[in-house]
Amino acid sequence: MSRLIAITGKGGTGKTTLAACLVRLLIENGTRPVLAVDADPNSTLAPLLGMRLTPTISDIRQEVLESKSHVSEITKERLLDQKIGECLQEADGFDLLTMGRPEGPSCYCYVNNLLRRALSTLKANYRAVVVDNEAGMEHLSRMNTDAISCMALVSEPTLVSARSVLRILDLSATLPVRVERKAIVWNKVVGGGVPDKVRGMVADQPFDAEACIPSLDAIARLSALEENVLEAPPLPEACHQLLEACGLARHAASRRARP
Repeated sequence: MSRLIAITGKGGTGKTTLAACLVRLLIENGTRPVLAVDADPNSTLAPLLGMRLTPTISDIRQEVLESKSHVSEITKERLLDQKIGECLQEADGFDLLTMGRPEGPSCYCYVNNLLRRALSTLKANYRAVVVDNEAGMEHLSRMNTDAISCMALVSEPTLVSARSVLRILDLSATLPVRVERKAIVWNKVVGGGVPDKVRGMVADQPFDAEACIPSLDAIARLSALEENVLEAPPLPEACHQLLEACGLARHAASRRARP
């Protein structure tokens, strides 16, 4: 059964870099194939995975919508399947799908129903799906999945970032999906760890796990220069907390990959 990991957080918290790191960790852990989904309109996940940006789901949504008036429903479904295949970038151990820009002013209800059905079928081909979300998480509502295995909320150890976590939690409660596990991932932690005042802001939330990723020059460089995470030196030990926070067992293969 496929496990869906949704990574979200305030902009600038490092969630996209951590999403790319999680894809690598899953592959090293023997959990493959992995589907990486870039659901942020900024579309910055591709270069971190060594991929180029190709046509997005939003591009094909518009194309199928424009064909609505003169193409049969069966033909539209086939067209959508074909176009999603064109958007899917294949690599060793994982594939990448980029969602693209938000919807425009037109009504997309019909084509979104087709898209939900296609994505629901697609994810069944993977052992794990990692979704890098924008803070709003609207893309998850289109995936028509029965459940999110883990929602990892990435936060810097600051009050403003923790406050964003609370807003995302409120928003996630309104989505038509079930969240099995919630984890808070403190990123860019320095010095003595997460300040008590910051941690206290989310202390009453029903988190199942917590991870603390220190501020690391190696990770900051990957993000700043959009370097391929998959070809970088072995990830720092602290990054392996991502697997555990998401409820994923850490196998011997992953441990051997460490320096």
